[in-house]
Amino acid sequence: MSTVAVLRRLLRLSAPPWGRLTVAVLAGVAAAMATIGLLAGSGYLVSKAAFRPGLGAIAGLLAGVEVLAFVRAPLRYKERLAAHDAAFRALTHWRVWLYDQLEPRSPAGLGPWRSGDLLSRAVDDVDALQDLYLRGLVPLVVALAASAIAVVVVGLVLPAAALVLGLSLLVALVVPPVIAALTSPGRGREAVVRGAVGAEVVDLLQGAPDLLAFGCEDQFLEQLESADDELARLARRRALAAGLTSALLTLLIGAAVVGVLVVGIEAVRTHRLSPVMLAVLPLAAIAAFESVPAVTAAASRLGDVVAAGRRLLALEGIPIPVVDPDRPEPLPEGCPTVALREARLRYADDLPWALDGVTFELAPGSRTAVIGASGAGKSSLVNVLLAFWPLSEGQATLGGVPLERLAQDDTRRAIALVDQEARLFAGTIGQNITLGRPAASALDVDEAVRQAQLRSWVDTLPEGLATPVGEQGARVSGGQRQRIALARALVAGGAVLVLDEPTAGLDDTTADRLLADVMAAGGTHTVLLVTHHQRETDGFDTVIVLDRGRVVSLDDPYRRVGVRIRR
Repeated sequence: MSTVAVLRRLLRLSAPPWGRLTVAVLAGVAAAMATIGLLAGSGYLVSKAAFRPGLGAIAGLLAGVEVLAFVRAPLRYKERLAAHDAAFRALTHWRVWLYDQLEPRSPAGLGPWRSGDLLSRAVDDVDALQDLYLRGLVPLVVALAASAIAVVVVGLVLPAAALVLGLSLLVALVVPPVIAALTSPGRGREAVVRGAVGAEVVDLLQGAPDLLAFGCEDQFLEQLESADDELARLARRRALAAGLTSALLTLLIGAAVVGVLVVGIEAVRTHRLSPVMLAVLPLAAIAAFESVPAVTAAASRLGDVVAAGRRLLALEGIPIPVVDPDRPEPLPEGCPTVALREARLRYADDLPWALDGVTFELAPGSRTAVIGASGAGKSSLVNVLLAFWPLSEGQATLGGVPLERLAQDDTRRAIALVDQEARLFAGTIGQNITLGRPAASALDVDEAVRQAQLRSWVDTLPEGLATPVGEQGARVSGGQRQRIALARALVAGGAVLVLDEPTAGLDDTTADRLLADVMAAGGTHTVLLVTHHQRETDGFDTVIVLDRGRVVSLDDPYRRVGVRIRR
């Protein structure tokens, strides 16, 4: 996208709070004019006092200077307050938009993306967008308006001085910003490298135990150091550009003051200007430049905003795996039958079938196990049932209604998942249990805790359900993590309970005990267990074997793999 297209899109997404932006601009212009009036008035006051006119002759002027000195700070504060208010309101819209982009694409559509890079976009790039108003549009408009007013005011005193000041301001408003834009890190490279650094840091932190165990940490540290070195080079380049533009602005201020003094002295010599006004013009010229440096900063920051916006808008290009129908059908009441008919799925045209003609039915209240080696299609089956991926061919139904005719939220309300990773968030046990239904009553939570066999452990904790679990559940064991995830699924209230490798990483004894508790907690739920351990299928009504995306058999051929259907 072009720079103009990115800015237009960002403005449309943020629903600009024009009222607050207008207040910020007016307050900024008023503050700039107060500064000009303060310096110019002070110069006139000092010059007038040199002639000893008496206190009565300068009392009014002295009071005016004091008023300008007093109101300047509140006006500047009001500008910052209104601009920050507008920027933060815009950030709210951008963050909601970002969530709306990520939510329908997660988890299937975001698989190829590195989590650290996504985190950098969600935090750093979104935060950078606030500068569109805060350090971009508002300072630019304030500087242009204040400069124009300053030239007009000086022109009323001495037109020649206004010409000199106007030319100096024009050069200052154009040349340094152009230099800043041309010499700053080009085309969003800094944002890209920052995202790479974030991704490398996340990979290092998450994989630290494995990297240390296999002695591979040096390789990853070198990659991080390489990205960090490039980021440092870009930062030095930005600092050099800032120094160059700052020096140029200082030279332009000096040139404006000298030029105004030259024409002012000539005007005094030819009696076209009162000598008292000679001190007013250069001080007014200095004050006119107060808001000009913000334009150079705006040019640099707007480049960062465009780069960040381009990275965020790129998320719109990620295909959405599953789209809700325009008019979703209602979810059938009660415990629905789950069925697949000749279901076929593959993730790309050049990839083999992940599911190839799978057909089965889960009756309400049934217990079904799906087993198979890694890559057999078990996770793909879960992806289809939870509407993470659409079928390429065939049909998946819930209560007789095809999934593509149901809203995804309804599908996931009916099907509760206990994933093999059992992700816990850095909150309390109770908060993690009620994640799927925050309004759950204490009675519902207590029943889920009992069914998940957590009660005896929770009762030993001084804080009970208010005990923090730590980042990613680091303060609880693997078995406790799985039981908390099970309680969460039970509280969510889904009629169909899908267990995707719930015993992964557990020893046999803990795994058997957890499965037994799951079966007991299942109650009237339809239970679907996905596993690659044949021994875990004991006690299930039906066992389905997947091999390369196909159901091997639902009859006697199970004997050749040592598994049979239990009726």
